[in-house]
Amino acid sequence: MSSDRLYVEHRHGIREPLIALTFDDGPSDWTDPILDHLAARGARATFFVVGAAINGPEREPTLRRTVECASEVANHTYTHRQLPALDDGEIRDEIGRTNEVIEQVTSAAPRYWRAPHFRSDDRVRKVISELGLREVRSSIFTGDYKWPAALTAAWVVKHLQPGAIVDLHDGRAPTDGPEDGARTREATVEAVRLILAELEPRGYRCVTVSELLAAE
Repeated sequence: MSSDRLYVEHRHGIREPLIALTFDDGPSDWTDPILDHLAARGARATFFVVGAAINGPEREPTLRRTVECASEVANHTYTHRQLPALDDGEIRDEIGRTNEVIEQVTSAAPRYWRAPHFRSDDRVRKVISELGLREVRSSIFTGDYKWPAALTAAWVVKHLQPGAIVDLHDGRAPTDGPEDGARTREATVEAVRLILAELEPRGYRCVTVSELLAAE
């Protein structure tokens, strides 16, 4: 896989009013309410899940529901560690274990991966390439779980453009500490409702990363 095919940040060649909402750090208690809002508007999204958060019967139904709702499940490592600080075996374990649990629960192998805090390097990218994954970054960053929902929605709408990839959070990473912001993602759930309500009159559709790339 050539280097230009490893990265997805913004798709400038897309003329249709399509954007991709993406969510990191789930699944969690806040994932299902987000799926409810997406379903109510006929929208789809891509969820970058933490493997350790898929803890058996409690979260597996949420992961399966994500796929059943035509949204997409992607890889966000197993424990949300900073991969450039790990050795090659640990990097492969963090990504490979998450691939395995996603495929086991959803019967579909993930195609995309996002680095915790977007921190990766050539060594990490070599592993994701070997595992058949493509790195996805973001073109609209928000402070969704720290900001009031209305501020997040206004920020996203202000920066809208076809091909945009929006970074939001439906969970709390295992490595998050008290300094990492709000302990809930209720603000994100409400922000999603507001964003979707604003997109519809503007003619925008929310699609998965796979659908966004297919539109090029």
